Amino acid sequence: MTAVLPIETPLTEAVAESSASAVAAFVGEQVFDVLTGRRALHQVREHVTGRVAALLLTTRLHAAQGPDYRVRSVHACLVTACAVEACMIIGTHCRVRALVLRVEQDNGRWVCTLLSLV
Repeated sequence: MTAVLPIETPLTEAVAESSASAVAAFVGEQVFDVLTGRRALHQVREHVTGRVAALLLTTRLHAAQGPDYRVRSVHACLVTACAVEACMIIGTHCRVRALVLRVEQDNGRWVCTLLSLV
């Protein structure tokens, strides 16, 4: 994949945004898999806080359990050196939703500290 950057975009900014998207996609897809029932919570426990884990246990996306669900896009912003805020557009063939999350670095690993399904 080749990135085309406008001349006025500093390269360091583009790299930071790309990395933020990668972090958000990595953690977000694991969280989404738990929401859809494709992955057990214990498999992603090291990437979520207790509060987010409790939310995952009580929330399910029953409509998205078919094989046609997908992550349509990931939009992320590096808000500090160790925090990323992101929105993942997710959906099936008949419904589109947003999964909003905050991911923070904790002892060398990225952890979802805030989650909201819109």
